[in-house]
Amino acid sequence: MESRLGAKCIPSDRISKKICFIMNNITETNLKRQVDEVTSIVPHHLTRWLAESLLRRVASEPNLHELYAEFVTLIAAHYSNFETFILELLTKEIDRILKLPVIDPFHGKTLKHLGAFLGRLTIARDIPLCVDIKSLIYTAFKNKPDSLDYIIPFISQILKNTKYSYSIKPSDPWVKEILQVVKELHHITTKLPIQFEVELLFASLECNMNELNSAFYLRRAK
Repeated sequence: MESRLGAKCIPSDRISKKICFIMNNITETNLKRQVDEVTSIVPHHLTRWLAESLLRRVASEPNLHELYAEFVTLIAAHYSNFETFILELLTKEIDRILKLPVIDPFHGKTLKHLGAFLGRLTIARDIPLCVDIKSLIYTAFKNKPDSLDYIIPFISQILKNTKYSYSIKPSDPWVKEILQVVKELHHITTKLPIQFEVELLFASLECNMNELNSAFYLRRAK
């Protein structure tokens, strides 16, 4: 992630190194204690920097997403603007990658991890998503079809968080419409990795793809 912080929002080396040490050693058992330590040394004007620092880890450490999501919740109890910063920076970074002329494997993996975390902070908490997924698939299919190799895993990671949600389920009209478009893509693409990713998504959601009507959405792009 590229930093967009001004000079006044950059911490001293002491704070930076201390936060790095804390985050390198954070676990489920010491999470609350580590959060207390973070909030004791990070002033409010550095919360955006803290959010950026966390998202760099999110982008490369998917196995710790559950821990980092809980970290966000606990930190937000101390800094009211922290979760806003996280979601703002997260969506901006996702948008930046999606607008790249070509999405390479490195950015594709980053996109996938950021999608998983975005879903955990929104869908998993019953918060509607601010990304128009149907339009994203349509635009990629029409203008940059190769980018679907990375966009479909990104979308899949977002939607898999419905298993943590009380109200946003595969039967929800918004999710169902996306799944119908994804099924349509599965039928018309010749790329096996995309087909496989779609099949994994339906399996993860415990949905029978054969029981869902296919959309006629992408074929209008032809």
